Amino acid sequence: MRQKLFEHKAVTKWDEVVGPQVAASSVAERIRDGVLYVCCKSSMWSNELTLLKDDIVNRLNKAIGKKVVIEIRFTTRGFAKARQRQKEELSAGSNMLEAVPVDEADVELANEVASSAPSDELAEKIKRAIISGKQREKG
Repeated sequence: MRQKLFEHKAVTKWDEVVGPQVAASSVAERIRDGVLYVCCKSSMWSNELTLLKDDIVNRLNKAIGKKVVIEIRFTTRGFAKARQRQKEELSAGSNMLEAVPVDEADVELANEVASSAPSDELAEKIKRAIISGKQREKG
């Protein structure tokens, strides 16, 4: 079970590890037996990422805190479907977070930090970010 959790982290940390430009053109789909399968927007991206593979493997394992990824395989098939699945999973995950309760102290902290924002819109975003972070910690 613990190994599955680490493997899931490898998939979910992809965007964070590779950065926004690469993340916009690739989707980590799954991992099996230490092999991470990634869909790319084009063959150019697939080739470029293949050249950076060793560095990405090292950075992913460092972000996870354990050597989980041994190999990465890149493909260009199914990118649009993989991107859509990723969006649906992110949406479902944020809905699950709403069910995680937060302490009154966390809400007060969020309100206090947000109160120094220059606009109501920014204050609301700050408050939501803090509460989401607390929910992720607890969930």
